[in-house]
Amino acid sequence: MLSTETRLRLEEIIDRLATGQTVSLEERIQLKKYSVHIPFVAGKVAQALRRREAFEV
Repeated sequence: MLSTETRLRLEEIIDRLATGQTVSLEERIQLKKYSVHIPFVAGKVAQALRRREAFEV
């Protein structure tokens, strides 16, 4: 279970990832750590990467 603060922080990082903004290595490590254990986060990260890919084309 994620705390509200953690969920909001992850969503902010995922939004930046989706729009092609800078995401630090530490933030990417956090995303990976949570996405391994929480399928909801993994789905949001995958969705963000698809959005970024469509944005870049």
